Amino acid sequence: MTFLLFIQITFVCLLGAMSPGPSMMVVINNAIFKNKFNGILTAIGHGFGIGIYALFAVIGVGLIIKTNVFIFSSLKFLSIIFLFYLGIQAINKKNQIEYDKTNIKSGMQSFLQGLSISILNPKIFIWFIAIYSQFMSLDNTYFFNISLVLIASIVDALWYLLLVNLVTFHSVLELIKNKSYLMQKIVGFLFIIISMILLIDLFK
Repeated sequence: MTFLLFIQITFVCLLGAMSPGPSMMVVINNAIFKNKFNGILTAIGHGFGIGIYALFAVIGVGLIIKTNVFIFSSLKFLSIIFLFYLGIQAINKKNQIEYDKTNIKSGMQSFLQGLSISILNPKIFIWFIAIYSQFMSLDNTYFFNISLVLIASIVDALWYLLLVNLVTFHSVLELIKNKSYLMQKIVGFLFIIISMILLIDLFK
């Protein structure tokens, strides 16, 4: 894996993690209403769940490549369309995220809550199919495919660990609450830009 490819994969995974949604709400609320340790456990649990989905996506796409190249090419095209759709959806989404829910778990329950909020979201699996189909090929080594899984898991966990530490400062928490709507729009536009770049590259 080249350094440039590593940066590309990391950036795309970070964009997915940064997209405001239920996962961000759960991690932040556990950190605020319980304590930082529970927020950390939730973040680690979420990252572990993301790794599981990334593993399934890599295995699934790998099997498709070996089975039928035409299906794989079709999957890449549909994945780009899905990524474009996610961008449009993020830009048009109107509702704000509620960060004040108090359904807070403790200890191991916080870890399992972080794990379940990622595992029970099938859009995450579709997201990884969409993204990783762009990086998969018959030439991929086992090390490269394992790296795809580890990067997704570690980047997600680190992003939420950073959030856990930031939200302990009241001013930062208020900024996140007030600007999550803007962050959602920015991520949406970036999804659209990435999908257009991938589409151009696909038809070269």
